[in-house]
Amino acid sequence: MKDFFMRCSEPHQHAFSLFGAGHIFLLLLTVLGLSLLLHWTKHTSAKTRRRLLYAAGILVPTLELSHSVWMYFTGTTRLVELLPLHLCGLQSLFIPLSIFTPFACFKDFVFATSLLGGIFGTVFPAGIAGYYPLFSFQTIQTFLLHALLIYVPLALILTGAHQPHPRHFPRVLCLFLAVVFVVGYIDFHFGQNYMFLYGAPDGTPLVWVLDTFGRQIYLLVTFLLLAGISFCIHLPFIHPHTAPLPKAHHHV
Repeated sequence: MKDFFMRCSEPHQHAFSLFGAGHIFLLLLTVLGLSLLLHWTKHTSAKTRRRLLYAAGILVPTLELSHSVWMYFTGTTRLVELLPLHLCGLQSLFIPLSIFTPFACFKDFVFATSLLGGIFGTVFPAGIAGYYPLFSFQTIQTFLLHALLIYVPLALILTGAHQPHPRHFPRVLCLFLAVVFVVGYIDFHFGQNYMFLYGAPDGTPLVWVLDTFGRQIYLLVTFLLLAGISFCIHLPFIHPHTAPLPKAHHHV
């Protein structure tokens, strides 16, 4: 159990590798768990759907807080290094806002960013693959959190609480740029790399872009890539073919 909570600054001897057997196992387990949870969400009663979303809205910030507490007790004592300012960590703020408030802009932001963050965080678990074993707090917390980042925006759509549309994308972009400005200020003044504004996430092709073309081109490519993918996932909702589940939107 002591090893379960260990902090690895060097690769652990039993660390799982990126796209190795252990990583593929975690990806399949995540897909299976999400499929079952989304099936349950779609076919259960409106009351249970509401409770599932509320539980997710509480569990996401709880998991993020548990990670900060773990970092603190394993040697990270500077407050600025414990902030949830990566794009996935920011969902601990925006997901509760999307579930517990009526403001559609937060639901739009979560759909555009949380879904992609959850997918990339499980496919490219930067700082986890190659360092931590499968059975460790860091690995389990990472995959649970990112699975929920995928679940929430899809569940909001399944329950009829949110209907994405490309015309909503400009306000998502404005909110995203405002967040980047705040995070960039903290990165610059405190020497951090939140949202990977100063360094590319390990194990991704963006490392090559940064090393080859420099930080300005890296930031431009990253922004265009994320914005392009975020916009594209809105396109299927231009002419929705399915109606929302009855009355679900009144409870979220």
